Amino acid sequence: MADTSLQSLFHGLHNLLFNCVKVQPGDHLLLIGEDSDNCFFEPELCSIVAEAANKLDLTSEIILAAPVADASDFPEHVKHAMSRADKTIFFSRLGDQIRFNLEDSKSKNFIAYITKPDYFASAFAQVDYNVMMNIHNMLEERLLKSESYQLLGDCGTFLTGELTPDRGDNTADFALELFPVMIFPPVNCHKMDGYLVIQRFVTSSSTRAYENSTLILDDPITATVKSGQMVAFDGSPDEIKALTSHLERAASLTGGNPYLINSWHTGINPGTYFMGNPYEDLEKWGTIAFGSPRYTHMHAAGKDPGDVAFHLMDLSVFINGEMIWDKGRFVFLDYPEVQALIPDDQKHLLNSSVLNEIGF
Repeated sequence: MADTSLQSLFHGLHNLLFNCVKVQPGDHLLLIGEDSDNCFFEPELCSIVAEAANKLDLTSEIILAAPVADASDFPEHVKHAMSRADKTIFFSRLGDQIRFNLEDSKSKNFIAYITKPDYFASAFAQVDYNVMMNIHNMLEERLLKSESYQLLGDCGTFLTGELTPDRGDNTADFALELFPVMIFPPVNCHKMDGYLVIQRFVTSSSTRAYENSTLILDDPITATVKSGQMVAFDGSPDEIKALTSHLERAASLTGGNPYLINSWHTGINPGTYFMGNPYEDLEKWGTIAFGSPRYTHMHAAGKDPGDVAFHLMDLSVFINGEMIWDKGRFVFLDYPEVQALIPDDQKHLLNSSVLNEIGF
């Protein structure tokens, strides 16, 4: 059994509270956990962080709340608690559901993608948050100034996209801060063309909860993409029918275009790992695995941000012709200007050779 004593989790907790949340003496810290028969985030996480906070003479408050259908159903008692907090940390799908859509809030808000205590004891949570943010910002700056991208996969995926340099709408900002640093804001697909191979399964995008959000695919389907829309499908007729029905049902939640691909992004935290069988709960798997450089996902079906996620493994990604990921390896980390941002004692954790198990 993993050691989950406060001492073993110290470095991860310190990284969260001081480097990310930047707690100050006298702060009122609100910790929001899950109250559910099927918790994605273990409720004890809030108690562990509260214990650490109390040792630092911080005032902490814990609220457990059930996940809701979408941001419009956000619990009033949680809103009220946030109004009296200085900092709010979500260990809950509630945070996921408002990551693109959070009303004005007095508190500074964060979501910790720590689903169980063990993660605090791993490189996933212990690599310096500020270092990761510097890497994230350097990558995002490249994206904002870029004119094109390519997504290539051995599966047959071949997609090219155009962007307008220095346009703020090249990416979509998050409404709260993520811990650890796992991903950059999603890149729009307005001018994306090519072929997308959809295989294994599709899930929700975690923005809205709906029944039967996961669809298992026995055979791959190739979608022809023009200007960010899937205009044709090639594959088993039965599988295509199941997929298109799924897309139409998901898009009906917002009334948007079921065949629109809204955006994409790829993980940037090489410490990301998932132990177990993803198929036991694919939505839960996606809650943590999206931070892996091996994993690219696309939001699709409906108005932004989209209510379906497509999952692609081990892609090569080029930004303005520069290779950033090589078959799932985050080679951007090896660039001299990026290595210059990384302290010597963390270089062995932040390079393209680091690849952890995520179930596939």
